[in-house]
Amino acid sequence: MLTEERYLCMGCMSRLDENGKCHCGYDENEPEEEFCLPVRSVVGERYLVGRVSKINGEGIIYIGFDRENEEKVFIHEFMPQKIARRNELTGEVAPVPGLEAEYKTLMTDFFDLFDALRNFRHTVNLFPISDIVRDKNTVYAVTKFIKTISYGDYLAHNGGEFTWPQVKKLFMPLFTTLTYLHGNGFVHRGISPESIRVNAKGQLLLCGFGTASVYTKNSTIDASLSAGYSAPEQYSESSWQGEWTDVYAVAAVLYKSLTGTLPVSADLRRSADNLCAPEELDHNLPSNVSDAIMNAMRVSVEDRTKSIDEFTAELLESTSSNTKHYDLKTDGEDFFKKVSEETKKPVEHEETRRRKRRVPWGFVACLVFVALLIGFVAFLFRFPETLGFGSRHESSESSTSTEDISDVEQGDYTIAVPNFVGRKRENVEGNSQYSQFTLVFEEEHNPSYTEGMIFEQSVNYRTQVEEGAQIVLKVSLGPETVPMPLCTGRTLEEVTAELNAAGISFQAVPNFSTEYEYNVVYEQSIAAGEPVAIGNTMTKVYIYYGAQERNDTSVSIGGSYDDDEGKIVIGGH
Repeated sequence: MLTEERYLCMGCMSRLDENGKCHCGYDENEPEEEFCLPVRSVVGERYLVGRVSKINGEGIIYIGFDRENEEKVFIHEFMPQKIARRNELTGEVAPVPGLEAEYKTLMTDFFDLFDALRNFRHTVNLFPISDIVRDKNTVYAVTKFIKTISYGDYLAHNGGEFTWPQVKKLFMPLFTTLTYLHGNGFVHRGISPESIRVNAKGQLLLCGFGTASVYTKNSTIDASLSAGYSAPEQYSESSWQGEWTDVYAVAAVLYKSLTGTLPVSADLRRSADNLCAPEELDHNLPSNVSDAIMNAMRVSVEDRTKSIDEFTAELLESTSSNTKHYDLKTDGEDFFKKVSEETKKPVEHEETRRRKRRVPWGFVACLVFVALLIGFVAFLFRFPETLGFGSRHESSESSTSTEDISDVEQGDYTIAVPNFVGRKRENVEGNSQYSQFTLVFEEEHNPSYTEGMIFEQSVNYRTQVEEGAQIVLKVSLGPETVPMPLCTGRTLEEVTAELNAAGISFQAVPNFSTEYEYNVVYEQSIAAGEPVAIGNTMTKVYIYYGAQERNDTSVSIGGSYDDDEGKIVIGGH
């Protein structure tokens, strides 16, 4: 390794001066939080850990140094402080006793998210993920270091607000990237002026990705919600999130950008919605832009703009035209240029205008001839029997039939299938907006979707189909439920077998106190007879039982024993 690590500043990874100081002013002797990795720790035998850059409920972001490529990086560690602890000597992360299952599930979600995002490392407007490392009983996502400032700071440095033409030019490329991410199944959930960064070229980059838990209130870990930007559904664990969640956040960022005013928090708007329209705060803002932002920030998901494509179309809707849909397949910058050029009108010289005003007599003669011909045809339709063309009624039917056949024979008219997944059946069925499709609804139990929510469509989103095409939509009946069996007073083996047979996901929590009878369940989190969802791994069902002494290394059925911590965990399904 060419760079000597002892000469690197752990605050910015720049080389220290001859006095061992750095221009950034970072003091390596300042203590960090006890749950953070000590500076100069090494992850995956490759990445040197520096100062803490950011902390949220899901983990910690450090300034780091890639010893192999000798370059600065960001290191994002999965470290949910609410359910995990760190060994100060080894740096190892361990879940809080009794929360091992939650920790493992969330860590898997974290790994899967950043591993998938690594496939988009060459996508414009995203911070590229360069590596994923498993170490210290947790996961680390490594991001390329790019010199940026937050969009919030960028906005403040430019007077606190922008004009609509400036915002349009800034955000169109980012909208294109968001559409691409949504099309590949990603929902950000944390878009705000802090998770949008601005590079040296003035381009917007999206960062701050996290699992759904860190952006949902009352979840297993501490939520990191942004007041004014997080959507209403993020304040309730039972509400459904999707593309529309990002639509709300982006619209809120535009609201702040165009008015200089922070939107009212969605949590407050759920009880009393008094959000002012942007045009009330800036009378120079086009009405269609103001309306588009308000539609995208509606508290009700059913009433809100559902996709970035729809939001962009409303923003760019011409006030002098009925056209509302635009081709968003081009990059945002090219699209913005195209729409701008459509508004330009060529300047005509006076001589050109005079020539246009001259009467084209030859053209007038043609018009007279056409008018006479139309009059003659009209006479035939009025009195068809005069020339033996049959009755008036027969002629009308024949004409209609010919038109119908002509329309069918063209057969070139296709329409794109919208995304129905995540929408309520009641908002789709009978909606004139979807009258060009033949919709068939089928109901099934689905533990991952609330009752009445569409979870599958037979024709994929954005597929081009002919008008009238049949689309089968599967609607959730919610999770199938069974009565919770009586567990207390029975042995752990008996309860485990019955819960497994019923398909109930559960976690058995041991208690080593001598007041509880060994291997007998003494408490259950859901009362006997209460309905409980089956097949849903997210259902919180706990049973508590008396365990063996800590020095007894025997393991109950289906369990695992950790000799260091003395924990037993038994989980069904």
